Amino acid sequence: MLELTPAEGTAAPSARGEAEVRKEAVAWYARLCSGEATEADRDAWKRWHAAHPDHQRAWRHFEALQATLDRVPGHIGATTLQAARRSRRRVLLGLAGLAGSGVLASLSWRLSGGAGGLRTWLADYRTGPGEQRSVVLADGSQLTLNTRTAVDLAFDAARRLVVLREGEILVRTARPGRGSGGAKDARPFTVQTPQGRILALGTRFTVRSDEARTVVGVLEDAVEIRAAEAPGQALRLEAGQQAVFTRDRVGTPQPVEPVFVDWPGGSLVVDGWRLEDVVRELARYRRGRLDCDPAVAGVRVSGVFPLGDTDKALAVITRAFPVRASGMTRYWLTLVPA
Repeated sequence: MLELTPAEGTAAPSARGEAEVRKEAVAWYARLCSGEATEADRDAWKRWHAAHPDHQRAWRHFEALQATLDRVPGHIGATTLQAARRSRRRVLLGLAGLAGSGVLASLSWRLSGGAGGLRTWLADYRTGPGEQRSVVLADGSQLTLNTRTAVDLAFDAARRLVVLREGEILVRTARPGRGSGGAKDARPFTVQTPQGRILALGTRFTVRSDEARTVVGVLEDAVEIRAAEAPGQALRLEAGQQAVFTRDRVGTPQPVEPVFVDWPGGSLVVDGWRLEDVVRELARYRRGRLDCDPAVAGVRVSGVFPLGDTDKALAVITRAFPVRASGMTRYWLTLVPA
């Protein structure tokens, strides 16, 4: 299990610095909101919270944001996020532009090879914007697809291969003894992306892939990473670590970031992110177009936002920060200065 707690005997928070204390608070919030927190986790959090006033001050920030989140209605109409009312003619013109230059162009681009191309559309399993799907594989392993994800499977007598065409997955490999006939399954379990391969070493891990890079985060046990154009160089990644790799290079291990492991619980956990990065992440879970005006791109944002209701997430942001959502429909929004 990914260890998010500070080690026993760490230095006093004032000596470690505010940034480190905030990271601990974010990690605790992510754990408690994950849906997998145990009584032992909650007891450990209570000890951490009581250990120093700096911990309590950091935690109050998340309590305030959660209170704001709780005050937002679950179903927010599009008018709540519009900056002003617009004429019927202007809205219709905008929708025509969206259909003519956005949706149809996007479909044509995808089918001609972009964003995974036809292979993505014909993948064995696929999810749309904001959709998540869990699949139990033939060997008993579990695969969870995040938003805008496509995978193909190639299971045969010699291998267990998951091809991630695009998007993000959580893999929980079957425990020994769950293979065919109750015997240990000796076939290697591999995830392939355009940048290379990840070999599971009896583990739970996430993989996110786009056109340029793959990010792997390990929650349990370990994986082995090999870049497509440097197969002789392998990196072993342990629980609590993540790494980024391209077709010709595997980066150095880093502590796992909440954004790569918290999405199965339905939350986006950010600590001091630029607003444009928050918007870019939320846009992955939303149909249509969501942008950020350069004038507010650098606003620093911290909080926990629901991925299953991006309208609600945007409403929280516009209440807590000096920005507003402007657009003719909920399918074409830009965050601009308030």
